[in-house]
Amino acid sequence: MSIIEGIASPRDLDSLSYDEVSQLAAECRDTIIETITKRGGHLASNLGAVELTLAIHRVFHSPKDRLIWDTSNQTYTHKLVTGRYKQFASIRTVGGLSGFAEPTESEHDTLAAGHAGTGLSYALGISIATQNDATEPFVIAVVGDGALTSGPSYEALNNISHIDPKRLVVVFNDNGWSISENIGWLTKWRNRIMLDPKYQRFTGFGQHLFSRLPYGDKAWEVARKIKTSVESLILPNTIWEELGLHYIGPVDGHDQQELEDALRVARDASKSGPVVIHALTHKGRGYPLAEENPPKFHQPGTPAASADASPRFTYSQVFAKTLIELMKKDDKIVAISAAMLEGTALMEVRRHFPDRVYDVGIAEEHAVIMAAGMAKAGLRPVVSIYSTFLQRSFDQLIHDVALQALPVTICIDRAGLVGDDGKTHQGVFDIAYTRVVPNMVVSAPKDENELQHLLFTAIYSGKPFAVRYPRGFGIGVPLDKEFQTLPIGKGEILRRGKDLNLFAYGSMVTPATEAAASLTARGMDCGVINARFAKPLDVELIEQTLVLTPRLVTLEEHLVSGGLGSAVLEMA
Repeated sequence: MSIIEGIASPRDLDSLSYDEVSQLAAECRDTIIETITKRGGHLASNLGAVELTLAIHRVFHSPKDRLIWDTSNQTYTHKLVTGRYKQFASIRTVGGLSGFAEPTESEHDTLAAGHAGTGLSYALGISIATQNDATEPFVIAVVGDGALTSGPSYEALNNISHIDPKRLVVVFNDNGWSISENIGWLTKWRNRIMLDPKYQRFTGFGQHLFSRLPYGDKAWEVARKIKTSVESLILPNTIWEELGLHYIGPVDGHDQQELEDALRVARDASKSGPVVIHALTHKGRGYPLAEENPPKFHQPGTPAASADASPRFTYSQVFAKTLIELMKKDDKIVAISAAMLEGTALMEVRRHFPDRVYDVGIAEEHAVIMAAGMAKAGLRPVVSIYSTFLQRSFDQLIHDVALQALPVTICIDRAGLVGDDGKTHQGVFDIAYTRVVPNMVVSAPKDENELQHLLFTAIYSGKPFAVRYPRGFGIGVPLDKEFQTLPIGKGEILRRGKDLNLFAYGSMVTPATEAAASLTARGMDCGVINARFAKPLDVELIEQTLVLTPRLVTLEEHLVSGGLGSAVLEMA
């Protein structure tokens, strides 16, 4: 029997030798690769966090000690060693395991977080709540280097420094840097010395002694600055120490013994204040294709067009293709992404216009405000963000774009249902939260060709303008070579019906057309209207339809409340 089959809980890891843990790590990687290359999911990030996950579980005791994953898409090994190995093949399927941490699955999953930048705030909140807990639990936040491009992370670090909680350990999973042998040796030496209780007592005694001498305080301050400056020349610890966290690292994130030694030191040191461990890992570790191209294998498994179908583009590709053509003719158009150049297809746009495409990192709020500043100064900014991530920018959409009436185009990718990405990523709120924003136009194309025209209309509308479109491939319609300006707030009658009209929005227009054909074959005269705009509504068209037809059904990939259906009902 393999080792992984015998792991029912994290405590089963305690008795394993380092050789056995190494074998277990290999088995975890094999399981993840075999499953995710077939099923789809987050591959590269999970392959890079195998040893780190095992080390955390061997040093800390979940669920008494609380593990916070930022984001929790890197929890596949965690799932494998917390009693879910036999279910792992069901990951990201209906009724199967979630692709993220999920408290309803296991007591070892603290939170179901799918957005980066939340981990440190969660961890601080839990740490504050458990400071006086009799069991003295530790709180461990595993934070990736990507999450540290997010504003909430820095807000949390600022507050951690102020509150100075005990038993809080931040594991900085850094898969973007490398380290040479000499720095590693110096770092290990420094950690052994600096966090040793004897050294800390010696430092405290030195400060006390200086304070009793004439001008001793000033002498101590000079000595402290010299010491810090010398250390900073050779060790990448300055920012963490300045933020008030003890720093350990960098450590090799794939050396099991080194990781566990560092975690034990951090665990003990955190009893007097927060500690950060800087672990250097490699995305895609153990799978050459993912190691060579981590962005591509971050989340493989995008749906492909069928072999017998005509050539088709994803909505994201059509967005990029259209934007490239428009940017060729207008040097005022710029594009902004929040760490999603690949997913939004802006990577292709950047190849053509490297100086006019901006990736701001996981900082959606900043992206929208920056776009507002660009618009104010005369540029035509296009911000492309996934629907579920744009939620963070709600305040900025209102305060910084709409109330200023600035012409910012918001392209809402992955709008609607996204299937196996799960509940944290379903884009089913954006119609509601954009529809209530003053001055904003809210639209969705019926197909990829109409997306071209809506994007062209939006950029030159002079208004705050949102265009939502779904994940995956379009329906395969030809793309017009010339762009058209569509009348804002006007729908489109695709077929007239006397018994029933389907008022469909965006991705639901094609299913509505298919349903109408089926109903007509059954003797019901069924019409279809392409709503095109959720705001402003085509009031005249809806009023005429309500007068002429006894039944009107709205269709949308969204919530029942707050979306297009709610808008039509309010109008009626």
